[in-house]
Amino acid sequence: MPLDRYTKAVLTIIALALSVIALNPWIAPGRWLRALAPDAAAAQRRKETTVPTAWGKLVGFSDGYGLFEATDGTLRQVGLQGGSLTGVTKRR
Repeated sequence: MPLDRYTKAVLTIIALALSVIALNPWIAPGRWLRALAPDAAAAQRRKETTVPTAWGKLVGFSDGYGLFEATDGTLRQVGLQGGSLTGVTKRR
């Protein structure tokens, strides 16, 4: 009967864990809950990319692409994913 005791123990642990997850919104966050959850800033990775100033000012940004407008009216769409710059230049 050791298998029966093992099964009951595992099912009890699973039931307790599910109860803690279900009651989490109503339980005041204690130290042990805050220790398990990462900070909001630590959960996000910050990426920085340097672009030449000759490309102009940043007009828009969407889906990992930046839209730059030069002083002569040239628009440049630049992919900023993965740290590499890929661009398409368009004339107005």
